Amino acid sequence: MKFLKWLNLIPLVMFVIRDMLGIADINPIWMIVIAAFVIMNVFMAKSMKEYLLSSLLLLISCVAGMVLSTYYYYYFISSDFETPIVGAFIAMVYGIFVLVLAGVGTAVFAIRNRKEAVKNGDI
Repeated sequence: MKFLKWLNLIPLVMFVIRDMLGIADINPIWMIVIAAFVIMNVFMAKSMKEYLLSSLLLLISCVAGMVLSTYYYYYFISSDFETPIVGAFIAMVYGIFVLVLAGVGTAVFAIRNRKEAVKNGDI
């Protein structure tokens, strides 16, 4: 899991690619990819600490990617006054989406660990 948690930085690159292609909206494909990363974190983490760090890395990656994407769009494509507002809104949407998925993943991870503890006779 040590190297797999760095895969959570892929959304940072996705937002750069998105801007190079000229896409300026919330694409459901990116949401599905982010959900896949959360699911990967749930099943690959060995401890709750590791899972939460991976989820935090994913959150930071999504929000930082959107901030960099907004910066690029504002200074190189369109310097309209609403660009930072829309960028902040989209960053909040991605951030809330990741936080909700991380919360659900935390519950799933806790239930999975509880079942393994009961199976092994630890409880």
